[in-house]
Order: sequence, then C-alpha cells, then structure tokens
Amino acid sequence: MLQSLLLILLIILSFWSYARLKRVPPEERRRLIYKFGAGALVLLLLLLAATGRLHWLYALIGALLPFVRGILGMAMQLLPLWLQRRAKNSQSDTQQTHASPPPPPASDMSVQEAINILGLSGDLNSGEITAESVTKAHKRLIQKLHPDRGGNDYLAAKINQARDVLLKALGK
Repeated sequence: MLQSLLLILLIILSFWSYARLKRVPPEERRRLIYKFGAGALVLLLLLLAATGRLHWLYALIGALLPFVRGILGMAMQLLPLWLQRRAKNSQSDTQQTHASPPPPPASDMSVQEAINILGLSGDLNSGEITAESVTKAHKRLIQKLHPDRGGNDYLAAKINQARDVLLKALGK
C-alpha cells in the first residue's frame, strides 16, 4: 500500500516537474534541472535512510552535496579578501612593534597652516572665522579621518592641533 502511494506521488511529481520545465525559458532550464536533480537525490537519500538501507550520516552527507558547489564558489570569491585582510593585519602588527612617532607639538603650527588644514577660508582678524566654524570644520574632518574610521593617528593629531591653534588664537 505504502509503495503504491509513493509510486503515485512520484508519477504526479514527475508530470508536474515536466510541465514546469516546458514553461521555463531555455537559459534557465539547466539550472532548474540541476535543482530538481538535487532535490530528487535528497529525497532518495532520506527515503533510504528512513527504510534502514542507508546510514543516516551518509544521508546527511549526500543531502549536503548540492550545497558544496555554492559554498566553494563563495569561498573562492572571499579568498582574495581574506588574504588581503591577513596581509594588512600582519603589516599592522609589524608597524605596532615599531614605536609610532609622537604627534607634533602644538607650537609648530602657524595660524594660516591651521586654517588651511581645516579647509577654512577667510581671515581670523576680520571675523570671517568663528569658533563655531572651526568646530564644524574640525568635526567634519575628524569624522572622515579618525583612526577608528580608517584614518591614521598623524592626520587626526594634525586636525586636533589645528583646531586647538585656531581656538587659542580666537581666545576660546
């Protein structure tokens, strides 16, 4: 009785698959045939495992085989990124062993250089540059060049130093 029901189910599934395959454009047929074949293999392995003719571990391995192709393709795409990250980490480890240069002292920067670093225009004495504009320019730059966001310590130190020089010159 069970075998007859399974046979009828298999026949219905075959007719349904054939009808669906006829409606699909030719360029997608190969992919669909692969999916149907993988599904049939999984069902066969599960049936054999359920009837005791195949150990469940072999059924699990067989059921995972269709996914191996996708996993290998993804691994091949991610391998170059992983190698680049690994090289970058090894470079940063070697750079961390060497002492990084200390940030430049605040007295080395002129007011005009600080204005140029922050990208401000105008003159400090004419009132075109205010403490608010200095703070906005500093915030805009530090968000882009902070070491936590891909910048480096030197640039962040220069931006902070430029802000400090201008705020000191403004008397704030």
